[in-house]
Amino acid sequence: MNDPLIDLESYVPQAITVVRRSHGWPGLFLQERRGTPGMVNYPGGLRQHVFYCFTDAVRGEVSSAGKTRSISYDAGEGRLTPAGNSTTFRWTNPVSVLILGFERWFFERVAAELGGTVSIPASAHNQKLPADHPACVLVRQLERELDGPPGASAVGQGIGRAIAALLLREFKQLPPSKPVEAAPPVAVMRAVELMRNRLADSLSIEELAHAAGLSPFHFARQFKVSTGHPPHDYLIRLRIDRAQELLRENGRAWNMAAIARECGFSDQSHLARHFKRVLGITPGEFLGQ
Repeated sequence: MNDPLIDLESYVPQAITVVRRSHGWPGLFLQERRGTPGMVNYPGGLRQHVFYCFTDAVRGEVSSAGKTRSISYDAGEGRLTPAGNSTTFRWTNPVSVLILGFERWFFERVAAELGGTVSIPASAHNQKLPADHPACVLVRQLERELDGPPGASAVGQGIGRAIAALLLREFKQLPPSKPVEAAPPVAVMRAVELMRNRLADSLSIEELAHAAGLSPFHFARQFKVSTGHPPHDYLIRLRIDRAQELLRENGRAWNMAAIARECGFSDQSHLARHFKRVLGITPGEFLGQ
């Protein structure tokens, strides 16, 4: 029988204390942990991909795939433990660390947007990232959002996506990026403005093309090149953005049917289906974060 995966968001080893934790970002979490000398053993591996950024120097050893090696991290340095890999850590001095956990679907979505897949080698946890690595720098920036300043949810989500992209770039060979235009054409911006102004309306491709001053065929092609999404999918994502805003602002004061109507969805199930497709979680799960 295989050993179970450990959910690091809820599992806290005996030698560790969670100083602060955040559950405010769908698909990822950040915790500040401190502890005395000790050991953790994850025989079945972790459920999440976990990025560690050490806030104080730490010494010890790590065992994986039958091999044990000494580890030494200075303040600010980091390392990634891919999900599902059997690992044992032992540290010989007090430890202070920020741990950023990514649900697999979150990592997979970022990888797909970059044109790749998630297949991080188990050996990644042997690689040390320096304190000035952009991923380490951004984790320290993300720590500031633990105090819940205005806009913490949106900022945290954006920083988390950036860190995931940087880690995938570090440990996974990604296809080269396509050349990007300096800015979306004015025609596309006119269509996007129409979408925002009539978010709850049923807009046809002909109406959007007319606003852009293009034929429907050339509009659809130019829009996809400029935004990365077909017009209808982009409109859906604008509606989901608005739904998130309403959920954050009004919580359960509004029912889901009212939020669905406000955002241009036919009913609650229509909203829930696209919310799940775009964000990977349901509106109810979003409210529970």
